[in-house]
Amino acid sequence: MKHFEFYPKIEYGDNQAVNILVRGKIRDAILEKAVLYYKYTITDSDRPDILATKYYGNPTSTWAIYYANNILDPRHDWPLSDSVFYEYVKSKYGSIYKAQSELEEPHHYLLDGKYIIDKETYLDLAVEGVKTKVSAFEYEWDLNEAKREIKIIDVVYLSQITNELENLFKS
Repeated sequence: MKHFEFYPKIEYGDNQAVNILVRGKIRDAILEKAVLYYKYTITDSDRPDILATKYYGNPTSTWAIYYANNILDPRHDWPLSDSVFYEYVKSKYGSIYKAQSELEEPHHYLLDGKYIIDKETYLDLAVEGVKTKVSAFEYEWDLNEAKREIKIIDVVYLSQITNELENLFKS
């Protein structure tokens, strides 16, 4: 990716490597200014390179999408398509049925839809509020769906941000 050319180099044995652990400090400043980006909801057919081509004119700007959304590992931080998600759940829990089943131990319990509680609190009749079980399937689904809302930096600011990153890494 093009933006790695700005990253500092480190010695690794007899080789020189790019220090990918360095993160630019301007990321927070960029994301605080809502006029520099807009929100986007990822669909099943979206891939980072396709979005970069669509919004920035080429796939080499994929880094801007990763950078704006603090995506360090695209395989883990990008949402799974529905078909891949179902395969993931099957491999992790044995089957979709087991992941959704009320017969299985739920992943966790909630009080009033937002507070995680233990099983004893869930069963305690003296505790007031709406108590619900969250299946492993629901838990995994919510995690995956939360990754769909991303920020895309407006193309007008992309070259400026690229220059600022280059200057930051030079210092």
